[in-house]
Amino acid sequence: MASYSGRVMRLSTLTGVAVGIGIGSIGVLLLVGQVTEEKRDQDRQTPADDTRKFMQHEALRYGLPSTANVHVRSGYVVSYDYRTRNASWVLEYLTKDSLRVVDDTDRTKANFHTDVLTPEQFRVHPNVFLKSGYDKGHLAPARDMTNSQQAMNESFLMTNISPQVGVGFNRGYWSRFEGFVRHLAGQFDGVYVVTGPLFLPNKNKKTGEYQVKYPVLGTPPDAIAVPTHFFKVVLGRKKDGTFATAGFILPNKVIPDKKDLMAFHTPVKIIEKYAGLLFFDKVR
Repeated sequence: MASYSGRVMRLSTLTGVAVGIGIGSIGVLLLVGQVTEEKRDQDRQTPADDTRKFMQHEALRYGLPSTANVHVRSGYVVSYDYRTRNASWVLEYLTKDSLRVVDDTDRTKANFHTDVLTPEQFRVHPNVFLKSGYDKGHLAPARDMTNSQQAMNESFLMTNISPQVGVGFNRGYWSRFEGFVRHLAGQFDGVYVVTGPLFLPNKNKKTGEYQVKYPVLGTPPDAIAVPTHFFKVVLGRKKDGTFATAGFILPNKVIPDKKDLMAFHTPVKIIEKYAGLLFFDKVR
């Protein structure tokens, strides 16, 4: 996230929310002073300028290697990483209205299914998770998709799924954390949420070197990478032009129910470095 103009201060209006996952009485979002949503650095080249140069380069005559692989769904936008068979990121926009429950929306009618928009050689089938020891974990939660059956169904596409530890994470702390984020939609006029996997290094105690290690599901070269961690970056917007933001990195493992969420609070700039992504860079 780019640097902000205006003061940054603690936001105290979230006191007491999400009791049971250790958030307690600490407001974890930061309030950003009056900002301009569309402000940009004047000397920064725009994507449109870059695209025009792209299309004129002879090397691109027969296409360029796929990278972003962005797809727009009813309830979220996803960028899918063919290499890891995980999303690079999933972006949602939540409001009170978007979270309302429509009577004919039924989660039991939705099933995990392969995303046919993904090239066949990179598709993930739900059966790969059978007896793997990992849950099919939503990145854009199904509970965020209650306003239409289409949105609910699309949340079960395998491009929105990552391998997650089940009991104690996907079916525990992470689920309650998602509920906390939904709660924020009632505190703001709109909440933007980016969620994604991370593959973070550990220090080798013998050599002192940092190494990235993670399990995979299936057999290479068709294996699905199991993330070591997951991130969420939240941006809350008020009608008066102020924003509040916070970032979190949670390990993909059992987390005690009473663990304080602030233990996972991480500066957004640090998450950007780990993820190799810029978040909400139009907010200045």
